[in-house]
Amino acid sequence: MKLKYLTSLTLVVALGASAVVAELAALGSTARGGTSQIGRTLAAAISEVGELQIRPQELANTADYIPLVNAGEIEFGIANVVQLTYAVNGTGMSEGRPNANLKMVATLMPFRSAYIVRKDSDIESVEDLKGRRVPVFADKALGDYVTKGYFANANMSLDQVDGVAVPNFPRMWASFAEGSADVAIVVVGAANSREYDASFGIRYLSFENTPEALARTRKFLPQMYLQEMPAGSVPGIDKPTNVNVFDYTLFAGKDVSDDMVYKSVKALWEKEADLLAAGPFWNGFMKEKMSTPLGLTYHPGAIKFYKEMGVWTE
Repeated sequence: MKLKYLTSLTLVVALGASAVVAELAALGSTARGGTSQIGRTLAAAISEVGELQIRPQELANTADYIPLVNAGEIEFGIANVVQLTYAVNGTGMSEGRPNANLKMVATLMPFRSAYIVRKDSDIESVEDLKGRRVPVFADKALGDYVTKGYFANANMSLDQVDGVAVPNFPRMWASFAEGSADVAIVVVGAANSREYDASFGIRYLSFENTPEALARTRKFLPQMYLQEMPAGSVPGIDKPTNVNVFDYTLFAGKDVSDDMVYKSVKALWEKEADLLAAGPFWNGFMKEKMSTPLGLTYHPGAIKFYKEMGVWTE
């Protein structure tokens, strides 16, 4: 990690007559939303083990820190597998900008997202967004792909809405909260969605779960799938609701030492119970599935640990 972001150093903590030496590393994350919560929880879990201290480096968007991990200026990053796949290959939202130095460290959990509307809104489905004020993002931004995927599920396009231009997710959430947008993308159960529910009440919109709808959605979100959330599972879901899901990942630059990556996955393995207790967005995390093959290359340090645990299958 470059001095520009955080100074690399070792922490020496005196414990009586002995000392514990822990390396310090940065984790690329966002300043708000579900990604921020995941990053902070993950960093705390790894740091508590004591062999490696992780500090979140929070920026506005995932796309802001992915190139920094690729360039070796930040050691680790988190992102959904759709965005990471595009980033590594230089396709989709990363068209012409491959980040070939990114290596998988762990598959974390199913990352659930959906549209929310105000509880008193007459919008009951994505189809009902026709003519409504819908946040739209710049071409090839993550939000652009998610939004187009959501609308493709309903066999609709953004030409059918009153677009509200937003530069990033925080601005979208602000527009929704202030009432200038009728809908917003949220991580299911994230803190901001709970805040909105406490303030004015929210309701999640359900996606269509048919082979045709899934095929349309995967043109924009190629590794997504749907999950039915039961009534009462999170605030705003009062009946069974299909939400969008893609796996979330932890990745590192190829030049991050094998030892540092090994320590990170070892800590997550040991902290499974703490992660599951951290909130509903960690539901589905299983230490045995951290090595799940997702079509991306794993870092040698991670492979070493997974082989030792007997869960490496490639």
